[in-house]
Amino acid sequence: MNNCCKFIALAVLSLCCAAGNDVNAQAFRKGSLLISLSEGTTYSTYTTTNFSGNADVVNSGNNTGNHDPLTIEYGITNHWGIGINMGGDLYNVDPSKYYNFQTSTNNVKAVMSELTLDANYHFFITRHVDLAAFVSLGFSSVSFSGNNNGDNAYQYKSGGMIVRSGTKAKYYFTKRFGAMGMVSIFATQNASDGIKGNTVGNNYTTTIKGTAIEFGLCYRILR
Repeated sequence: MNNCCKFIALAVLSLCCAAGNDVNAQAFRKGSLLISLSEGTTYSTYTTTNFSGNADVVNSGNNTGNHDPLTIEYGITNHWGIGINMGGDLYNVDPSKYYNFQTSTNNVKAVMSELTLDANYHFFITRHVDLAAFVSLGFSSVSFSGNNNGDNAYQYKSGGMIVRSGTKAKYYFTKRFGAMGMVSIFATQNASDGIKGNTVGNNYTTTIKGTAIEFGLCYRILR
């Protein structure tokens, strides 16, 4: 083999090795197991509807809440991942406006909880950067409880479904540890009919639609 052929063969081998090393150095790939924990703000339209009569809207208004999900994802290909998301939003709600009952402070802390199955497509991946789009579908609930004037207990629980979609951006400072940001839109509807133990809001449906912006930390366990 002459020197020219040797040089070409060496160049091709070098490119193949570099490509292989580049794939192994990606921030996301098949077999990756990712965990992320974030905290953010939800800008929502909070609506309650009374279905005991003519499905009348009780009240609808803008409400800002706190959002704090935990997400686990597994890479099934070099670009697709599936995962679960567990989290909740916390809203301060005036019960006299939304559920037609009063408390001593005219304020309850309504919790919207969610458990979803997520599909993620990682459309841009480098050694440190991972950009992905996702869609989520799962179960949700809205609940609050307390004591009015110290002796009259109240409770509201409702359940339903939630759909969420958005984008995630992750930057890895090391091979496994990084920071993330996420923007999503969501809609959830939760009905209280058939749920035992409610003392307020019977036959009320709580609908929440909005946008969540959050930041947090991420960690890659596998690969």
